[in-house]
Amino acid sequence: MRTVYPVGTTIYQPERCANGYTLIFGRPISVIDMNGRVVNTWELDNSVNTHGTGRVHLLEDGHILVQRGGMTATDGSIDEYKWDGRLVWRYIPEGKIPHERLMGPHHDVWRKNNGNTLVICREPVPEEYIKEVREPTWQNQTICGDSILEVDREGKVVWEWNSHGHLDINHYRILASPNWQAGPYNSTVVDWTHVNTVRDIPENPWYDQGDERFRPGNVMISPRQLDTVYIIDRRTKEIVWKYSGDYFGGLSGQHEPYMIPKGLPGAGNVMIFDNGASPWRDLGHAGKSYVLEVNPMTRELVWVYDKGLVFHSTYTSSAQRLWNGNTLICESAARRIFEVTPEGETVWEHVARTPRAYRYPYNHCPQTAALEKPKHVRVTPPEELRIEPEYPLD
Repeated sequence: MRTVYPVGTTIYQPERCANGYTLIFGRPISVIDMNGRVVNTWELDNSVNTHGTGRVHLLEDGHILVQRGGMTATDGSIDEYKWDGRLVWRYIPEGKIPHERLMGPHHDVWRKNNGNTLVICREPVPEEYIKEVREPTWQNQTICGDSILEVDREGKVVWEWNSHGHLDINHYRILASPNWQAGPYNSTVVDWTHVNTVRDIPENPWYDQGDERFRPGNVMISPRQLDTVYIIDRRTKEIVWKYSGDYFGGLSGQHEPYMIPKGLPGAGNVMIFDNGASPWRDLGHAGKSYVLEVNPMTRELVWVYDKGLVFHSTYTSSAQRLWNGNTLICESAARRIFEVTPEGETVWEHVARTPRAYRYPYNHCPQTAALEKPKHVRVTPPEELRIEPEYPLD
């Protein structure tokens, strides 16, 4: 493990980057420019809970949408803040604290174009489904799946999908020890699905060609424990597409799958951060993470970022296709965000602790467009960095 870290922007080639603002989140939530200068921050309202942030998105009106609370929290919320930090909207599952049927919300939140919001909530699997479990160590257990909610501005649930009604309860990963570092409620027995990402399907070429599986508005989810990405038909609630992959044994604890929207290079393809968390199908995946770009029609890998053992983040992390064809990657375990070219060359790197990161154009919202465009200052790291002692050795 490294004990000495640089901080801030450590590599920057302005002419080769998709220059814009990058959202990083912790406490506080910040937007930075390419040289790491902070252009805005948000402090969270703690009147309902004191949870940190699991996910934050900068919306096109300059608001941020924030998910707060873990999988087992019964006081979690979805919060929306204006650019100036004022809380303007809050959603609490079931409209009360503590939540009773649902736990969470956890891991992700997504604002749809119609103004509704997609939320992930943990939910115990009903007894009638537990009876279908064949594995003896899973029987007579409290097993939790996930429910996906779509809520309107009034907090009304207008659509709901439950994992126990549509996924096979006997599809699960290898078991984790109850005392592992993530805790007993995060084990693969109690924590059956662990959905860590939810997105709706954007306008895309596959639907334009008549493929109903990719109808805009369908919902993509990432159950980490199942090493599979799914697309749910919003109208029927049935699974219409799934992907487990086969690159070095296939997905292993993946995060952040989404379909690249129109107007960006690779539009219609699916980006996935494949963490390599406890791979059990191929040990060649052990200690390695990959970023995959998949053609969902052919399941062909269009692009892969693979740097072997020097690139690995067991949990969290993200990958985003940028408007110039580069890809922004958050390798959270290494505490770095970096931008790579299609050839895999790093042209920007920023060292900071954040579970995920997102890049936005300068004109993404009225508030960023109104800012004076920042000066781009090249950052070239030394070929060799040494830390000198505090006084001469001789």
